Amino acid sequence: MSLLRKILGRSGEDRAAKYLADQGYVVLERNYSMPYGEIDLVAMDNGMVVFVEVKTRTTDAYGAPELAVNPRKQERMVKAALGYLKFKKLHQMPCRFDVVAISGEQVELIRNAFEMDRTHR
Repeated sequence: MSLLRKILGRSGEDRAAKYLADQGYVVLERNYSMPYGEIDLVAMDNGMVVFVEVKTRTTDAYGAPELAVNPRKQERMVKAALGYLKFKKLHQMPCRFDVVAISGEQVELIRNAFEMDRTHR
Protein backbone atom coordinates (compact mmCIF):
# COMPACT_ATOMS: atom_id res chain seq x y z
CA MET A 1 0.00 0.00 0.00
CA SER A 2 1.39 3.38 -0.95
CA LEU A 3 2.12 6.02 1.64
CA LEU A 4 -0.52 8.29 0.09
CA ARG A 5 -3.19 5.58 0.46
CA LYS A 6 -2.15 4.96 4.07
CA ILE A 7 -2.46 8.68 4.83
CA LEU A 8 -5.87 8.82 3.12
CA GLY A 9 -7.02 5.76 5.06
CA ARG A 10 -5.82 7.14 8.40
CA SER A 11 -7.48 10.50 7.68
CA GLY A 12 -10.73 8.72 6.81
CA GLU A 13 -10.63 6.68 9.99
CA ASP A 14 -10.03 9.85 12.03
CA ARG A 15 -13.02 11.53 10.37
CA ALA A 16 -15.17 8.44 10.83
CA ALA A 17 -14.28 8.12 14.53
CA LYS A 18 -15.22 11.77 15.11
CA TYR A 19 -18.42 11.40 13.11
CA LEU A 20 -19.44 8.29 15.07
CA ALA A 21 -18.66 10.00 18.39
CA ASP A 22 -20.89 12.88 17.30
CA GLN A 23 -23.63 10.30 16.64
CA GLY A 24 -23.31 8.94 20.19
CA TYR A 25 -21.05 5.95 19.51
CA VAL A 26 -18.20 5.20 21.92
CA VAL A 27 -15.13 4.07 19.99
CA LEU A 28 -13.41 1.21 21.84
CA GLU A 29 -10.70 0.14 19.39
CA ARG A 30 -9.06 1.27 16.18
CA ASN A 31 -7.45 -1.05 13.64
CA TYR A 32 -8.19 -4.27 15.52
CA SER A 33 -6.20 -6.89 13.65
CA MET A 34 -6.10 -10.66 13.65
CA PRO A 35 -4.33 -13.01 11.23
CA TYR A 36 -7.51 -13.46 9.19
CA GLY A 37 -8.93 -9.93 9.19
CA GLU A 38 -8.95 -6.38 10.44
CA ILE A 39 -11.66 -4.09 11.73
CA ASP A 40 -11.14 -0.37 11.32
CA LEU A 41 -13.22 0.67 14.33
CA VAL A 42 -14.95 -1.19 17.13
CA ALA A 43 -17.55 0.87 18.96
CA MET A 44 -20.51 0.66 21.30
CA ASP A 45 -23.88 2.07 20.26
CA ASN A 46 -26.83 1.73 22.61
CA GLY A 47 -25.52 -1.45 24.23
CA MET A 48 -24.49 -3.05 20.94
CA VAL A 49 -20.97 -3.85 19.78
CA VAL A 50 -20.52 -2.30 16.34
CA PHE A 51 -17.79 -3.36 13.93
CA VAL A 52 -17.14 -0.54 11.49
CA GLU A 53 -15.44 -0.59 8.11
CA VAL A 54 -14.32 2.81 6.86
CA LYS A 55 -13.97 3.37 3.12
CA THR A 56 -12.56 6.64 1.87
CA ARG A 57 -12.44 7.88 -1.70
CA THR A 58 -11.19 11.17 -3.08
CA THR A 59 -13.37 10.72 -6.19
CA ASP A 60 -16.10 8.37 -7.36
CA ALA A 61 -14.01 7.25 -10.33
CA TYR A 62 -13.87 3.72 -8.89
CA GLY A 63 -17.46 3.77 -7.66
CA ALA A 64 -19.01 4.59 -4.33
CA PRO A 65 -16.76 3.78 -1.37
CA GLU A 66 -19.23 1.40 0.26
CA LEU A 67 -19.15 -0.85 -2.81
CA ALA A 68 -15.61 -1.84 -1.83
CA VAL A 69 -17.03 -3.77 1.15
CA ASN A 70 -17.52 -6.86 -0.99
CA PRO A 71 -18.42 -10.38 0.22
CA ARG A 72 -14.75 -11.32 0.68
CA LYS A 73 -14.15 -8.24 2.87
CA GLN A 74 -17.34 -8.99 4.81
CA GLU A 75 -16.19 -12.55 5.47
CA ARG A 76 -12.83 -11.34 6.79
CA MET A 77 -14.57 -8.79 9.03
CA VAL A 78 -16.92 -11.45 10.41
CA LYS A 79 -13.98 -13.70 11.28
CA ALA A 80 -12.14 -10.83 12.99
CA ALA A 81 -15.34 -9.82 14.82
CA LEU A 82 -15.86 -13.35 16.12
CA GLY A 83 -12.25 -13.36 17.32
CA TYR A 84 -12.78 -10.01 19.02
CA LEU A 85 -15.97 -11.15 20.77
CA LYS A 86 -14.26 -14.33 21.96
CA PHE A 87 -11.06 -12.59 23.12
CA LYS A 88 -12.99 -9.86 24.97
CA LYS A 89 -15.49 -12.40 26.38
CA LEU A 90 -18.42 -10.59 24.80
CA HIS A 91 -20.09 -13.68 23.27
CA GLN A 92 -23.54 -12.72 24.48
CA MET A 93 -23.41 -9.10 23.35
CA PRO A 94 -25.53 -8.16 20.35
CA CYS A 95 -23.46 -6.88 17.47
CA ARG A 96 -23.78 -5.42 13.99
CA PHE A 97 -21.65 -4.29 11.08
CA ASP A 98 -21.71 -0.69 9.91
CA VAL A 99 -19.88 1.02 7.08
CA VAL A 100 -18.76 4.63 7.04
CA ALA A 101 -18.37 5.78 3.44
CA ILE A 102 -16.38 8.97 2.90
CA SER A 103 -16.28 10.63 -0.49
CA GLY A 104 -14.76 14.10 -0.60
CA GLU A 105 -16.49 16.09 2.13
CA GLN A 106 -19.47 13.74 2.42
CA VAL A 107 -19.63 11.21 5.27
CA GLU A 108 -22.35 8.56 5.14
CA LEU A 109 -23.11 6.04 7.89
CA ILE A 110 -24.66 2.80 6.73
CA ARG A 111 -26.02 0.97 9.77
CA ASN A 112 -26.43 -2.80 9.49
CA ALA A 113 -24.56 -2.74 6.18
CA PHE A 114 -24.43 -6.54 6.24
CA GLU A 115 -25.21 -9.36 8.63
CA MET A 116 -23.18 -12.12 10.16
CA ASP A 117 -23.92 -15.36 8.37
CA ARG A 118 -25.77 -17.68 10.73
CA THR A 119 -23.23 -20.47 10.08
CA HIS A 120 -20.61 -18.43 11.99
CA ARG A 121 -22.47 -18.27 15.27
